[in-house]
Amino acid sequence: MLKKNLNYVCFDFETTWLDTEKDEAIQIWIIKFNYNFNILDKFESYIKPNNFDNLSNLSEIVEFTTWINLEQLKKEPTFYEIENNIKKFFDKKTIVIWHNIQFDINFLKKYIKDITFLKSFDTYEFSRLLFHFEPSYALEILADKYNFKTKSHDALQDSIMSMELFKIIIKKIEKLLNRYPSLANVINKSNSILNEIIDLKTNNQKIFSIPKKWLNLQKPKKLKLPKPYISDYTNKTVFNISNISLDEAISFAINWQNKVILSFASNSRTNCAKTVLRNKLIPSSPLNTWFILSKKNEEKLLNKDKLEDFESHYILKAFSHYDNDLSIFDISNFNEIKIYNFLINEKREFTSNIIITTHKELFNYIKNYWKEKIKDFIIVFFDWYQCISSLWQVINKWFDFYDFINKLEILKYKFQYDNKEKKIEDLINKVSTFFWIVWIKIQPLFKWTNNKIELVNILEETKNWLNQLKTPFKEIDLEINNFINLFKNKTDINTIKQEWNIFKECIENYCIIEQKITFWDKLKYVFQPLMENIDINTFNDFMDWTKYYCYSITENKSYIKLWNWSIEKKLVNYEQNLDFKKLVEDIKNEINDNKSIYLISNNKNFSNNLFKLIFNLFKEYNLKWNIYAENITWWQWKLLYYLKKDKWPKVTIWWPEFLIQNKAKNISYNHYYILSINWKYKEIIIKNLEFYLK
Repeated sequence: MLKKNLNYVCFDFETTWLDTEKDEAIQIWIIKFNYNFNILDKFESYIKPNNFDNLSNLSEIVEFTTWINLEQLKKEPTFYEIENNIKKFFDKKTIVIWHNIQFDINFLKKYIKDITFLKSFDTYEFSRLLFHFEPSYALEILADKYNFKTKSHDALQDSIMSMELFKIIIKKIEKLLNRYPSLANVINKSNSILNEIIDLKTNNQKIFSIPKKWLNLQKPKKLKLPKPYISDYTNKTVFNISNISLDEAISFAINWQNKVILSFASNSRTNCAKTVLRNKLIPSSPLNTWFILSKKNEEKLLNKDKLEDFESHYILKAFSHYDNDLSIFDISNFNEIKIYNFLINEKREFTSNIIITTHKELFNYIKNYWKEKIKDFIIVFFDWYQCISSLWQVINKWFDFYDFINKLEILKYKFQYDNKEKKIEDLINKVSTFFWIVWIKIQPLFKWTNNKIELVNILEETKNWLNQLKTPFKEIDLEINNFINLFKNKTDINTIKQEWNIFKECIENYCIIEQKITFWDKLKYVFQPLMENIDINTFNDFMDWTKYYCYSITENKSYIKLWNWSIEKKLVNYEQNLDFKKLVEDIKNEINDNKSIYLISNNKNFSNNLFKLIFNLFKEYNLKWNIYAENITWWQWKLLYYLKKDKWPKVTIWWPEFLIQNKAKNISYNHYYILSINWKYKEIIIKNLEFYLK
């Protein structure tokens, strides 16, 4: 099925870390194969880094993640000594294949500026199209699930796994094309990489609608469960649940009424609640309605003479969902959001009488959408102590440049057939230019400080540069107001209007500017008007339209009460006067007893230092334990997958909330050690852990 006249190349770098500019390649493997997946040639080499001095503080992390000892690389060739061996694999007929390919291509171009190839194929992107609702889309997890896993983490093994994953993806696409021949016409109408590598057999068949499976909306029967005792200590709406388990608290809540919303402080806690309900065979749903797709807009998309790559891939993904008998669409990127928003036409009711959500999601729903949709539900707030802060975040909205542009992009796609696309595109260009100027001018505010948040009066404290913006700001404000008037009868424009008003308020008054780190350490800034803190009265006013109850795990309203912590005597406090020597001794004892431990820390520097200490301890005693650490051993969803499968004793170093996620996945530990919690209300955080870990 693959074209015979092309060269297919999988390559992988092992690197000292993830920054293309600062970090270095330390190993490369390249595999060249043909259309039948027969390996034609391969090359591998370790690479001597240019600067060992800058890497000394990463030696343990590099060795742990790559199994490569930096000292061993001193006798290896530099990259430029093997450059010609690498170049011979690449030409104008080469298809480069890899998982999250842009990272490795960036490293390749860092060393070889004039590297040549035809196109790149990202197995990660196509995995998201064809493998649905996976716990993680990391290469080794897909390899483990689909039985092509090799010994990892090594550049050769990763290259082989990537080739095997590419083979599975091509086979799945071939299967879909054989079952639904009209798909070939869809792909052929785009510039997708699939056109370059697959011999498509086009035909006269036409797709008249995007295939879909419908949800069964039959309402579940309510189960009667025993009501546990809960002491009512404040008033008729706040209950103390410190004496019962999460299971008992949920049982009590869902017996109040036929329709109940259970609201929690975080997604990890909602996952715990879902686990409890699944164990009771009780269905639940998230706080969103499901949608009917517009037949008219479907036809517009399918009848296009030329499709964008992401449009043909969306249709391919829809056929894959249909072929796998899935009724819920697995939306995974911004382009899919654009198409889905264009296609939806009608909102339907919830699919369950029990809804599980987070405080912030619920407050946003109440503020921006439909109270009427949930007026028949009783709302039960767990994690009551965090309700006020969640409401504060919703009421005191931030303005985000990137998010604002994305919303305009969604509108542009949605109204592409209404002769308004050009007007929206012009506005996006003007707004982007204005935001870029503001972004450049904001940077000096953070130049001489380590603060991530600055309180400024833009009109007063930044006069020198704001004067330069007064005219363009007036112009862009006029443009946006005209744009809002043009779409005044469209519900989609309300968010644009609200967010622009937030930015105007920031420009005209004191405001908070926060510096945030995005992927690959790109900085961005968000703005927030300076508003007064909200209190319990604000919360009561916000919720006065419905009936609600609150669950509290403490009787002390100030949340400063000191107490002794213990989870069946498993929770040990090491935070005060931390003695590393004693800690290491305790860890060694745990290891000797084959016990798993969780070291609680939300301080990244502390966690990194602790990781190095434990890693060297394992090497010294040749211990066959597994160690998992924040920002070192993969991202959290990938890590949860491995923790779930891991039958060996293990040490996990992570923040407190991740421990609750472990609980939701039935991942257990023998002991928990509190090492570093630098939150203001750490006592209530630990009390919360007790409740969810019972």
